[in-house]
Amino acid sequence: MQSMVLDVFRGFTTAARHAEAAQRRGMLPANFAFLSLSERNRIDDHLASGGSLSLVLFEIKNFLVFANLFGADITALILEASAREVQALAREEHPGVGCYVERLAEGKVMLLCLHKAGQAPDLMDMAAGMRLKLKASLKAHSLKLTGQTLDIAAGHAAITQTGAGTLEHALYNALCEAQHVAKGELDTSTLSMLAEFREIMAAPRLRVVYQPIIDFQAETVLAWEALTRGPADSYFQSPSVLFDFAEEVGQLFTLEKVCREAAITKLGDVGPGQKLFLNIHPRTLVDPSFSPGETLKLLDRCGLGPSNVVFEITERHSIRDFTLFHRTLEHYRSQGFQVAVDDVGTGYSGLWTIAELRPDYIKVDMSLIRDIDKNPVKRALIETFVAFSEKIGCRLIAEGIETEQELGALRGLGVHYGQGYYLHLPAFPKPVPEKPLPASQNSLGLMAKRELKCSIPVRELAEKAYDVSSNTQVSEVKDLFQGKEPLSAVVVADEGRPVGLVMSHHLDRALSTRYGMSLYFHRDATRIMDAAPLIVEGSTPVEKVAKAAMNRDKYKIYDHIIVTETGRLSGIVSVQRILDTLAAVQVQMAKGASPLTGLPGNVAIETELERRCASGDPFSIVYADLDNFKVFNDTYGFRDGDGIILLLSKILSFAARRHGRSGEEFVGHVGGDDFVLLASPERAERICKSIVRCFGRLVRNCYCEEDRARGYITAKDRSGAQLEFPLVSVSLAVVDCAGDCTLSAISARAAEMKKYAKSLPGNSIARDRRGPLAGC
Repeated sequence: MQSMVLDVFRGFTTAARHAEAAQRRGMLPANFAFLSLSERNRIDDHLASGGSLSLVLFEIKNFLVFANLFGADITALILEASAREVQALAREEHPGVGCYVERLAEGKVMLLCLHKAGQAPDLMDMAAGMRLKLKASLKAHSLKLTGQTLDIAAGHAAITQTGAGTLEHALYNALCEAQHVAKGELDTSTLSMLAEFREIMAAPRLRVVYQPIIDFQAETVLAWEALTRGPADSYFQSPSVLFDFAEEVGQLFTLEKVCREAAITKLGDVGPGQKLFLNIHPRTLVDPSFSPGETLKLLDRCGLGPSNVVFEITERHSIRDFTLFHRTLEHYRSQGFQVAVDDVGTGYSGLWTIAELRPDYIKVDMSLIRDIDKNPVKRALIETFVAFSEKIGCRLIAEGIETEQELGALRGLGVHYGQGYYLHLPAFPKPVPEKPLPASQNSLGLMAKRELKCSIPVRELAEKAYDVSSNTQVSEVKDLFQGKEPLSAVVVADEGRPVGLVMSHHLDRALSTRYGMSLYFHRDATRIMDAAPLIVEGSTPVEKVAKAAMNRDKYKIYDHIIVTETGRLSGIVSVQRILDTLAAVQVQMAKGASPLTGLPGNVAIETELERRCASGDPFSIVYADLDNFKVFNDTYGFRDGDGIILLLSKILSFAARRHGRSGEEFVGHVGGDDFVLLASPERAERICKSIVRCFGRLVRNCYCEEDRARGYITAKDRSGAQLEFPLVSVSLAVVDCAGDCTLSAISARAAEMKKYAKSLPGNSIARDRRGPLAGC
């Protein structure tokens, strides 16, 4: 029999109510019909031919409580999502089978499926598997709307024949049977799914993939998050289904142990300071069977240590015994492990729980990241998270970054780290992304990287410093912070010379630990101060102070900077004040910047050349110019022409950052297709090779498929003749300077080398071998 779709009548709930009343009277009315005659005949024929009809009932537990708590509008949205997800599951699980989904009263959804003779599935497995998937898919909807998860019950029944009664009677009895099964819960011990689950654990057949977490400041990999995937073509392919099932059958600890061991053993080599993020359920940490000693031994065998591991705790799971959990967490921290809170913005506890846990990392859920470049409310939220994370001394990780615009916005807001499909898909073995990050102009680290010249002495930014002697008690320092005047830092000084720094948020964090008050409150300030703060002389240019600040340990990057005059305390300057100053300088530079690329223009280029010449330090100037660009522009249009100019600007900036010496490179846009790059002489060659390699590979994407295949375009030259022109290439002319030179001398030498470079075919590099310019 061909597959059929049941168009069950819309009054099913009413019919069931009437049927129940009739049953109490000991009879069913003969005219009680909720299917059309043709539908009745088709189903009767189907059952008579040996086919079967499966009924699966899904029910939201405690539905009436939920409805009263969250109201009719939220409840309606959840019910619509339930029916929609069941319909999707039916198509996915039973393709080609006639299925129909009907919403019933009190949070119930009914699924009816027709099966040919001998093809009926195991109903218990079918109901259990679909229930797990429905629960996982509804989790996101419920968390978004209510901040809570939903629990789903499932029941099932089968109809193979109508017997002496009517079809309606058989369906009603099946519905009653399914309701009884749902109330009694499914016996997971009898499911074949449990056998499959145990087989997966024993083999093991789990797959581990790694997704990199990128340091936005250093543009390197901070860590990899280990993610588990079940076997393909299995109920357990989805990690949410896998872990939900493990929790229900009491195998969560076993599953996490297998995942943890696989993630550690398959990670491979890591660089200094790089980490592995391991997802862990809060209940696992307090499980008596969980022994960090085993993890420590495994890490040691793999050449890793606790400092390489971050326990990632999802906010989607509630913490029932917070005191025990907090105490356990401190125990693991004392061994060197770090802690991250995942899915912030979607779960149970909000900022209060995060503040209590004092995580080393906060991971913001992708729901707050999506379209953040277009959503001012989300930007304001992320700004709040950044400020909050810095106040409690942790770092922010943005999850689920999918576009360049989202990435640029997040960097601009000061987010520290990020991960997502735009940066790299989860993969095995662990990937190392090479995609250049888009520039941003709104954070201190990125401003310092772009080498904004600000020679203002830092003393001009310094503010009054509150200082105490080294024998001052911590309690007195705390009183200073709690005084009427807002205060975020206190300098510890002896005889006018600074010996340490106490930041208010570091002090609060130390005192808030379990024994913090008894350990520190009545001890000298030296026990809690930073004994190696950043101390600079007042004459130091702001740009150098910014670089030094960003080179500090990541937990101290936003600590204040102590300013001295001949070694004696003069004042203090906050990172925010430096940030504001650099931003003001950047605005001034932007006035002469290229409107297309955003790179510094001619005024800034000349200023930078004059500064480098006056310093007497050797440097190289790289003059970049495009070949065959006019023909491309005439053929493809100005919009595509601008695209190639933008491509070259990004490649120049990326190569300078990737292969140059941090903070010493400068990229400027002269105009049109002409660019200037300044770098140290020993790095210039490597930077140039990177530019021609990347440009030669990527510029082909600017052409249509036909032109790419031919390797040239056909166009008219200036005389009107039809000719073949090669694809656009870049010519790089390199001139070395080693002393006080005039701009005119540099310009003349660069023009000569540019002419020679453009005479070479294809992407080319021409370096002046006559020796560096000096004293001209």
